[in-house]
Amino acid sequence: MRAVISLFFPLFLFAQVHYAKLEPVESYVVKAAAAGQVVMADESAEGRIGDGKIVVQIDDRVDRAQKSALEVTLDALKSTLKLTEEMAANQQKVYEKDYRYYLRTRDMKTKSQTEKDRIFSTMMASKNQLLSLKEKIATLKKQIADTEYQRVMLEDRIAKKAVRAKGLYIYKVAVRKGDYVNPGALLLKAMDTSRGRLVVFLDADEMENLDRKKIYLDGRETDLRFEKVIRVADDVHISSYRAEIVLERPGGLFSRLVKIEIK
Repeated sequence: MRAVISLFFPLFLFAQVHYAKLEPVESYVVKAAAAGQVVMADESAEGRIGDGKIVVQIDDRVDRAQKSALEVTLDALKSTLKLTEEMAANQQKVYEKDYRYYLRTRDMKTKSQTEKDRIFSTMMASKNQLLSLKEKIATLKKQIADTEYQRVMLEDRIAKKAVRAKGLYIYKVAVRKGDYVNPGALLLKAMDTSRGRLVVFLDADEMENLDRKKIYLDGRETDLRFEKVIRVADDVHISSYRAEIVLERPGGLFSRLVKIEIK
């Protein structure tokens, strides 16, 4: 019996070898959000980590002019709103005074009906003027909200026309100064190289007790664990299961093949 066990025991130590390409954990494709002419494209940024400076700039002069005009409009609307609210507050006092006078005189026998009608008309005119001012206030508030929304939209458009890649590895600047781009045109390719990703496709027997197994990279034991395990067979690698390993600050070159063993 011992002889039989010794014959089969090495099978349990066997680990299938996988090879995976080490890729950045995330890749980004930056496309134009609005049409315009490229006024700056820093080709020298390729192969470097972005420091927050603009890499691609699309002409935003018209957008900035529109934003300045909106700022003037917004200030004017807010000033008008403040004045109108003050007028409405004053008119509220006038109306309340006219209304109190109307209540005191409507049943007085010493007042003629003509005089009572005049007092009533004055009170109603005062009320209508107050309502008109309140309506104007509501309209002004809506105009201010619409203008602020337009300003936010312009600020967003201006920001998107200045492409930065802070902390990302700039792989490719896809445009040149003088190019005219339409929405959706490729501007920049960048990657997060602070971490690396290895993708392997495991057989069903390798999936058993996966959490208890050790991961070896290029023959060296690691403390790594699978970041993601898809427990449904892959559409392309039939009968295999996709698993991902994430490496913090991987050294060396990306896109190199890494030998992976799980045992």
